[in-house]
Amino acid sequence: MVVLQVKRSEKDTFLYETVCSAEVDVVLRDLIAIHNLRQRVLRLAEAASALAAHGPSKPPEQQGLDDSTPLLEDYDVASGATAPRPPPARNEHYCPDPTERRTGNAPPPEIAQVLTRTVDDAQALLSERQVAMKVPATAAALEEAVQNIKGAVMIAWPMGLPDYDPVRQILEDRDALEGAAQLQHLDADATCLWCCSKEMQREKLLSDYVGRNEKTKVVAKLQKKGAGAPQREPAVSEAEQQAMIAFYHKKQQEAERLAAEDEDAYLHSSWADPKALKSAFTGIGNISWRAGGPR
Repeated sequence: MVVLQVKRSEKDTFLYETVCSAEVDVVLRDLIAIHNLRQRVLRLAEAASALAAHGPSKPPEQQGLDDSTPLLEDYDVASGATAPRPPPARNEHYCPDPTERRTGNAPPPEIAQVLTRTVDDAQALLSERQVAMKVPATAAALEEAVQNIKGAVMIAWPMGLPDYDPVRQILEDRDALEGAAQLQHLDADATCLWCCSKEMQREKLLSDYVGRNEKTKVVAKLQKKGAGAPQREPAVSEAEQQAMIAFYHKKQQEAERLAAEDEDAYLHSSWADPKALKSAFTGIGNISWRAGGPR
């Protein structure tokens, strides 16, 4: 099997297994599907973690506001008065959300732990350690992680989440992508695959670029069309670079220490004394001569 290590960054990377005879177009569409599914699992894991800690989301018009801030519907146009908001309902597991985006009505601790463990399992599939362990990413495993989180959410909220809750929107695959999430989403028809400093043409086979050896492993990158070639991989890894810097720093310190010493410093050593043998036979040790006689 040919192994492609698809990299968007040092943290966003995964392995993909295929064969040399596969078409580039088929491989590219599979890679884009896995990449977009990984981004969906990442968004779902973040939203589900907040759900387990602070409960369902507030209505859109109340997000970012505390419970005492009046809303537009609380204002009476005829009298010009603002009616106070009634206190919201809070359960016994209330945990306020610092961002004021969620109600704070968290689930019971034992159910929250189930949801948290499910989220941790999903995040483990997205870790760069999967590459070090040589575990390829598959759409089936990612879909299973989504279904596991969905099951844990149904256990915590059997009646269902509000329609505007991000977790429900992501599970139903209808969340609106904005900002960085929109930039990370790739379109199958507007994305190209780069490998070995070359853009792979969709109509060609994978063997036209990586050869016919089924035990080949290469680094590939997904890039939007018209964005140019992606950044090339460094000649040495970050760990190797740090080891080289530490080695040369140690050598520089040794050179500075040797330069600071006198070239004749060894002459003051006992082994460099030419009269050491004579002194040993006569029993005369080191004698320092000075004005006024020996001492």
